[in-house]
Amino acid sequence: MAVPIPAAENNTDSPTSSGDELSGDEITAIIVFCVCWVVLVVFIYIVFKSTVKLVRHAEVMIVERWGKYRTTLKPGLHFLIPFVDKPRKVHWRYVQASADHHHINVKTSQTDRIDMREVVIDFGRQHVITKDTVSIDIDALVYYQITDPELAVFKIQNLPDAVELLTQTTLRNIIAQMTLDDTFSSRELINSQLKEKTILDAERWGITIKHVEIMNILPPSDIKRVMEEQIREERERRSTVITADGTRESAVIRSQGTRAEIVLSAEGEKTSNIQLAKGQAEARLLVARAEAAAIAASALQQGGARARATDYLVALRYIQRLKEAGDYKKTNLTLLPSASLDALG
Repeated sequence: MAVPIPAAENNTDSPTSSGDELSGDEITAIIVFCVCWVVLVVFIYIVFKSTVKLVRHAEVMIVERWGKYRTTLKPGLHFLIPFVDKPRKVHWRYVQASADHHHINVKTSQTDRIDMREVVIDFGRQHVITKDTVSIDIDALVYYQITDPELAVFKIQNLPDAVELLTQTTLRNIIAQMTLDDTFSSRELINSQLKEKTILDAERWGITIKHVEIMNILPPSDIKRVMEEQIREERERRSTVITADGTRESAVIRSQGTRAEIVLSAEGEKTSNIQLAKGQAEARLLVARAEAAAIAASALQQGGARARATDYLVALRYIQRLKEAGDYKKTNLTLLPSASLDALG
C-alpha cells in the first residue's frame, strides 16, 4: 500500500535555498571591488616604475620634463616625479654584417638607456672606385664612443646610421684620390685620413672616433689575376737580378784576390832584391876596406917616411871614397882588381 508524500515539505525547503544565493547587486559590488583593486595595483606599479630608475654601470639616461631636456642620470638609483619626468627613448638603426660579409642585416633598437662603452660598426663590403678607375670592394671597421649623451640624442636622429654613412662617403672620397697600387700599400694612410676627416662631424654629435681599420681590399677577379702574374714576374726578375749580382760580386772578389796575390808577390820579390843588393854592397865595402888597410900597412913598411906619408894619405882618400861608394844609390863607382891596374902599367 503506497504512502503519499505531504506537499508541505517541498514548500518549506524552497525559502531556505533562495536565502543562500547572492543577489545581483552583491555580485556587481564584488566585481567592482576586484576591478578597483586590480586598477590600484596596476597604478601603483606604473607609478613605481616611472618613479624609481636604476641606471647600470657604463650607461646613462636622458630625462625630459614636459618634453624638455632636464638632466642626465648617471649610474645608480634615482627617483623621478611620476608623469612629469620621463626618460627619453632613442630609436637607433644599425647594420650587422655576417661573418662572410655576404649578408647584411639591418636591426633597430629602442631603449631609454645610452651605452657609454666603445662601439664597433662593421658595415660590410663597400664598392668604391680608385683614381685609375678600378672597382674594388673594401671592408672597414669603425670604433666610436659616446662622450656627450645629450648631443648624441638631440643633435642627430640616428647616431649609428649617421656614423656608418659618414664613414662610407669619406672612404669613397679618399679612395677616389688614390691609385690601386697606392690603395694596397697605404692602409695606414687611409686609416689616418679617414679618422682625421670624420673627427669634426663626430665631435658635433657628441662622439669620438677611436679607430678606423681597413680589413680587406678585394679587387675584381681579372685584376687580381693580373696582379698575381705581375707579382710572379717581379719575383722572377728579382731572383735573376740577385743571381747576376752574386756572380758579379764573386768575379770582383776573385779578381781582387788575384791582384792582391800579384802585388804581394812583387813586393816580396822587391824586398828580397833590395836586401840582396844591400848585402852585396856591404860585403864589397868590407872587402875594399880590408884591401885598403892592407895596402896602407904595406906602404908604411916598404917606403920611407915621405913615401909612407904620401901612401898613407892616398890610402885615407881611398878609404873615404870607399865609404862614399857604400851609398850605392848616389854614386856610380866601378871597382877593378889591383892586378888589372898593374897590367895597364
